[in-house]
Amino acid sequence: MRYLVINFYSPLNLGDLAILEQTLWVIMQADPRATFDVCVSDDAFLPDLPRVRWVRNWNFVLRGPNRAHAFMALRAAHARADLILSLGGGYFFVHDHRPASAWATLALAYALRWRKPVICLPQSFGPFRHAYQARLAARLMARCAQVMLRDPESLALYAHHAPPAHQAQHVPDVAFTLALRWPGQPDAKPWPPRVGATVVDWSPVDPQLRSAQARYERGMADLLAHAVARLGAEVRLFVQCQSRRRRFESDLAASQRVWAQARQALPADLAERVQIVDDLRRPEQAAVAYGQMSAFIATRLHSAIIAASQGTPVLAIGYQPKTLAAMRLLGQAEYSFDLRALPADLAARLDALWAARVRLGTQAAQAAQRLGRASADALQRTIAAHLSR
Repeated sequence: MRYLVINFYSPLNLGDLAILEQTLWVIMQADPRATFDVCVSDDAFLPDLPRVRWVRNWNFVLRGPNRAHAFMALRAAHARADLILSLGGGYFFVHDHRPASAWATLALAYALRWRKPVICLPQSFGPFRHAYQARLAARLMARCAQVMLRDPESLALYAHHAPPAHQAQHVPDVAFTLALRWPGQPDAKPWPPRVGATVVDWSPVDPQLRSAQARYERGMADLLAHAVARLGAEVRLFVQCQSRRRRFESDLAASQRVWAQARQALPADLAERVQIVDDLRRPEQAAVAYGQMSAFIATRLHSAIIAASQGTPVLAIGYQPKTLAAMRLLGQAEYSFDLRALPADLAARLDALWAARVRLGTQAAQAAQRLGRASADALQRTIAAHLSR
């Protein structure tokens, strides 16, 4: 079959790319002859993926220099598709007073106009600032042939706002299948021990985070300095998202600020133990790198998922509910915190995770394997059902 993948954002976001690559991998196991058109919103880096043709998305159609050509290519991709997949992720949310998430809503509405089967792959639903925003998104998604939501919280919110007769299904994030494709190597932890971290500045998107961002960055810097001075670790700050279409889409500036603050908090002879890593471009590279950490402090959701899939225990700080929801699915909710309300004893929480890191890493890897298998099985059943028609 020919598949059209919509609502993929940027290959420079390793979380986005992990979802896409793992989705293609799972589908090709069920349909070895599958070919794909993938709509992309950021074309600064387009990796060479097997059987994938890249198609510029609606932002190119409405704002790009070659709008007519972009629209014809997008239209042709919809016309030749046998099945349209709205990629998993977290794009149906609204933090302000806009009626809807503009680009995701436009992409899904246009796909539905072609009267072809459209499937919403595992994604978050929400958060929304107003109930009417949730109702609009839920009623649009309810027109799809199937809706998969990646955590129970999204499922409950969707059920509250969707038409009464419509049912969605809980399917874990497809990125958990990294644990199946690249199983962790428990003996690969180097010495001296290392602590990985990702940081985010989401305050341009969510106004409620603006007052908390500086406090969060200071807390992260203190935590990384604590890992060096008290735990004897080296620290790697991974820049997981580098898309620069809009300011908030790159984690580099926030990483540099936290890096500088952490180094200032350390004696000169220890400051060099805090380093920034900004050269990861593929999910398998991230899996190897995160798997070499003895512990991980994750703000980016998929840094938590990738680290857990490799048997690395995670302390998670969520800027949206999706991070906390993923930690609950991993069975380690006690090591997850809301960015807006970080506990005063965050260093003590890291110490507790550090002391139990071998046990917690093993548990995380086992949970990720289970979640990955559940996600792969659900998606392959869906593809098999469409192939048999």
